[in-house]
Amino acid sequence: MPYFLVFRRYAPFTTFGFGFEGDRRTNASTSLSDTARTTGTVMFDRTHIGTLTGISSGTTYQGFGERVAAFMGKHYSNVKTSLSKQHTFANQVSFTAGTEGANPMTPGAPDIDTYLDFSARWLGAAVIFEGTVRGDSFPNAEVFVLDGFGKAALLFNGQTTGSRQTGPLTGLPGSGVNKRVGSFSKSVPIGQSDGFLASSLACPVTRMA
Repeated sequence: MPYFLVFRRYAPFTTFGFGFEGDRRTNASTSLSDTARTTGTVMFDRTHIGTLTGISSGTTYQGFGERVAAFMGKHYSNVKTSLSKQHTFANQVSFTAGTEGANPMTPGAPDIDTYLDFSARWLGAAVIFEGTVRGDSFPNAEVFVLDGFGKAALLFNGQTTGSRQTGPLTGLPGSGVNKRVGSFSKSVPIGQSDGFLASSLACPVTRMA
């Protein structure tokens, strides 16, 4: 049974940073149709760790109205990825995944840096997901896993304490590689095929300072 680890950074505002398009949602989600500033995805199973892909939903500038936004068009960040510390054991995998992506409409803008130290351990009729999220304190962060049937387990719901306008200025400078913003540990029941028995979306909120 393949699993897909997804970690995203989304701006919980209609606009932010003095006019840039946000993601128009205020809470974590496991829907692949929801937008995000940066997204990293890794496929894994009991014995294998796949490659890490990074994408962005794109950015428009709304500060001068819809007509100007349409004229300027949507621009997409080049999301850089890193995958390291990969280990596979009997019924256990672990790795560190990272994404970096900046506002493509602002030359020299600092990256949104995200690092995820992740492990999955199969124990009887459950799989235990554990991890630590490091990086910038802005914008919001979410981590979830999808099984091969599309059932989801939400693992981390990180909400920034940065403001809509100045959050990028105060929360993004520096790599944040040594800054821990939260952690998670969750046991998810699985069936004989290793699929989740049900989606598990309950998750405590972590305030990212």
